[in-house]
Amino acid sequence: MIDKFEQLNLKIDSLIKSNEEILGLQREILCILSKSNKTAYPNEAGVALDTMTLLKLPDFLRETALALYELGEATAEDLATKTGRMRGIESAYANQLTRMGYLKKKRDGRKVVFSIKKSDEEL
Repeated sequence: MIDKFEQLNLKIDSLIKSNEEILGLQREILCILSKSNKTAYPNEAGVALDTMTLLKLPDFLRETALALYELGEATAEDLATKTGRMRGIESAYANQLTRMGYLKKKRDGRKVVFSIKKSDEEL
């Protein structure tokens, strides 16, 4: 029984070490991304929609933002198809991100099209 606990302890130590290495790599990536504004989009407070900002968003808003980032421009229906949630929910989340200053929206006939606000656009 003691041997099993020792083996388990070694495996847990190995997992902890692996997680620490992964966290170190993630920190390095975040530092590199924060120094580079290539993927950053400012909001009304001047905070960039970069990795750190995405991590600060609640999961439900982050999923919508990432889906829109992949799609480029999308309606609430397009977002719903991508995320698997209902159109009304995606519309509410996209509008919330718009109010927060991360997205912009425009009308295309009867449809509302959302896109990520870029740094050179007026806030």
